[in-house]
Amino acid sequence: MTSAQRRTPRWLIISLGVLCVAAIVVAITTVGQASSATAQSRRTATVAQGVVQQTVSGSGTLKPAANMSVNFASGGTLTHVLVSVGDKVKAGQLLAEINPSSAQSSLRSAEISLSTAQASYQDAVKGLTPAEGRQAEVGASQAKAAVNSARQTLRQDQQTAKSEETSARASLSQAEVSLRNTERSVAVEATSQQDVVNQDMSQRGTDERALAEAKAQVEEARNLLAAERSKAPVSEQKVSSAESKLSSAEATVRSDETKVSQDGFTILTAQNNQAAGTAKGQQSIDSARNAVTNAKHAKSATTLKSEQTIAQARTNLTSAELSAQATLASNEVKAAPPKTSTVVTAENNVKSALMTVEKARQALAQTKLYAPAEGVVASIKNAVGESVSGSGTETSSGGVSSGAATGTSAGASASSASPGAGASTGATVTGTGGGTTGKGSAGGGTAAGGGGTGAGSAGGTSTGGGSTTGASSSGTGTFQTIANTSTGGGATSTGGASSAAGSAKTGSASTTGGESSTSSSTSTSSAFIELVDVQGYQVVVPLSESEIGNVNVGQIATVTVEALEGRKFAARVVGVAVLSTSTSGAVSYNVTFQLEQTGSGLKPGMSATAEVVVKQAEGLNVPTSAITAGSVTVERGGKQVRQAVTTGLAGNSSTIVLSGLKAGETVLLPAAKTTGTTGTGQTPKLGGAGGGLGGGGFGGGGGGFGG
Repeated sequence: MTSAQRRTPRWLIISLGVLCVAAIVVAITTVGQASSATAQSRRTATVAQGVVQQTVSGSGTLKPAANMSVNFASGGTLTHVLVSVGDKVKAGQLLAEINPSSAQSSLRSAEISLSTAQASYQDAVKGLTPAEGRQAEVGASQAKAAVNSARQTLRQDQQTAKSEETSARASLSQAEVSLRNTERSVAVEATSQQDVVNQDMSQRGTDERALAEAKAQVEEARNLLAAERSKAPVSEQKVSSAESKLSSAEATVRSDETKVSQDGFTILTAQNNQAAGTAKGQQSIDSARNAVTNAKHAKSATTLKSEQTIAQARTNLTSAELSAQATLASNEVKAAPPKTSTVVTAENNVKSALMTVEKARQALAQTKLYAPAEGVVASIKNAVGESVSGSGTETSSGGVSSGAATGTSAGASASSASPGAGASTGATVTGTGGGTTGKGSAGGGTAAGGGGTGAGSAGGTSTGGGSTTGASSSGTGTFQTIANTSTGGGATSTGGASSAAGSAKTGSASTTGGESSTSSSTSTSSAFIELVDVQGYQVVVPLSESEIGNVNVGQIATVTVEALEGRKFAARVVGVAVLSTSTSGAVSYNVTFQLEQTGSGLKPGMSATAEVVVKQAEGLNVPTSAITAGSVTVERGGKQVRQAVTTGLAGNSSTIVLSGLKAGETVLLPAAKTTGTTGTGQTPKLGGAGGGLGGGGFGGGGGGFGG
């Protein structure tokens, strides 16, 4: 073939190319339309093992677990703000300060006045009068006598307990011996009665055998008599002899029958006697056992009573010894010069000075504002240089207001020493009163004055403390205890306390158990700093009356926050409302979900959806839409057949099949309601409930149909 012959015309190549392209387009169009039609008309799912869940859900907004409105307990000019909005703070962290100059000056002046008053009191203290000395001696003698009496009583109680224990033990031993003897006696009697019954039954056997022999002799005599009478000629003598034998044999039978009858009566009597003896013996044994049980109970009761008596006697002895020690210690304290009006005046002056000092310390402590709990600063109302007012702290938690009113902690700052001080706020203060030993406590702290003669205690009313009472010291002169009542410093209060000099806010006083409200407590515009607890968020969602029945506290849930790209957080049901709410005739119940996870992006007020699994089951399952009137259409052997099925739990999108289908079988689903091409008609795999239809025909998310 020449080159000319091998050359193909160009127009022919172009024509063939066009034809090929057209064929490909037609094929693609035809296949696409068929696939589309098939996808629209035929949807299937594969029967598979999986978990089916039934859930309920609702929407709400995130809110922090607790809100706190923090204010100074008293007003002043703001000098320092140590936090900013968004800062995380810990409980007890210093937040802000107001100008302390005036409070510091007042405290210094009050401490100077207290030192002067204590020095005057030391000069005025006197010892006990002779009459009080004699009274102290009598009291000491009485206390010692009470101790001796308590010791004697304890010894007597111990001896009595020992005697009663021995007696109870002997009674128990005697009862146990009596039980053993009774059991042996009953056993011997039972054996004897059984022997009598056996003997009587043996005798009846003998008599029954004799009766049988006598009856045999009667029968023999009758046969003999009949034989003699049948002979011819009849011998009257032999007949008479046979009749005599028969009569004798019959008499013997009657005698033996009488004996057998008597034997039966004798056996019955012996058996009755045996039964009566058995019952009587059992009663005797039961009585003896009851006696043993009673003896054991009596012994236990005696032991318990003795232990209680001895314990009480020891308690009385300890109390008497402590009372004697207190009396002797009190006598030592009272060894002082007689009281005078000067001492009373000096004590009153100390009381007034202490009250002023405590009030000044409280006022100084209240110039610092501490965080009452951990949280995040949500807002700060005032800036440095502005005047702030004091109103305590209000806390709301979980939608219920606690009604707390808490000021700043005053006890933390009262740590300075003052001469002869008799009280402090939450700290220990040791003074150098130079002659007075005054001791007391306020807000959990203690204070003591210096050595020397005389004794006394802090008195009056102060703020920021608990209670202050007097203690003792030795010396000469007059002793008095002036009680001091304080509020705050950890003591329970209603938010304020009165003193002789006026009214003051309590320091770190908290009142709990206030009236709860049915709605969440929100901060007011008067709050200097607003703290929120972002360590825990809650979501309150309404659920219908048909959904609430399966929701219980403690159930695990999932909270989805849409603002965080649908991020899910683990949660738990922490509250289910008892009372319902009604909106436009629809009844619902509020359910509170507590988030058990946190994230940096969570913010109060974000919209969230809470979902809780109320029922769950595992097994073969199919899409719920595949089941119609208790049957499904399944492909078997290349054919579509209707198969009745028994169903179990119906989840949100799938249903458990208990019988009628096998894993791996293909069931038909209803035709899709949408129009247009839906994909390539892939067969889904069944999983659990949740999720919807995805791409490619049935691809889903969240445990739905697999795509």
